[in-house]
Amino acid sequence: MDKQSLRPLVFEILKKSPQTHFHAIENDLRKLSDTYERHDILALQEVLWELLVQGVLAPGKNSLNLNLPFVHVTDYGAQCLDDGSILAHDPDRYVARLQQRVGARLDERVLSSCREALADFLVGSWASSVILLARAAEILFDELARTLTPHFKDEGSPQALSGRFSRGQAEYVIEKVLRADLSVETRASVEPQLNGLMALIQTSRDPDGSPRWPRPSRDQVLGYFLLFPEQCAFVYDLMKAVTGGAEA
Repeated sequence: MDKQSLRPLVFEILKKSPQTHFHAIENDLRKLSDTYERHDILALQEVLWELLVQGVLAPGKNSLNLNLPFVHVTDYGAQCLDDGSILAHDPDRYVARLQQRVGARLDERVLSSCREALADFLVGSWASSVILLARAAEILFDELARTLTPHFKDEGSPQALSGRFSRGQAEYVIEKVLRADLSVETRASVEPQLNGLMALIQTSRDPDGSPRWPRPSRDQVLGYFLLFPEQCAFVYDLMKAVTGGAEA
């Protein structure tokens, strides 16, 4: 079994047994899966150590067993397991859900940025992960701006976003979108969804577009990851609505 197959089973075990040890997890895994074999222990060890690095698990089971291989689900890990945000700790399933939500329209650059952002998130590099996810958001704004290019008729309007992102450019794009013929429901979602993407971008950009090194918390980055699939899908739906149903 590969890690992609093991992760959801491990999450299921941890929900039922938040205080456990590595060997017990392996025993429970054997009961859940007929395809688990002895040599899969290395992949399982990698999954468990990743969860330790991410703060979902911590060493120790109780006051008498404080060290590895005993482990327990942390408060953060319990929250992730309860509200479904553990999805961000399962990169393969996260990417699959993103692809399913957006479909064939999804730009490969957005997908690659998300994959790299998740890889950094899983090893605790919060700053790097949010920079990469913000790059995916910049690409979405760029695509939206290009879709709106025929509407950029007024003199002095900014060019499509390519290179340095700025708040002024994003605000201009939002203004132009709101002039399009949109449904009431879509129009009401434009500012919340696009401002959410802009907030993500500005964690690694100053208002003038200059790059800066962010210092986000783990929970902040997790929140960005959880919101991103819906924001991404909204941008592609918006491009379709702006162009009257034609492919952007």
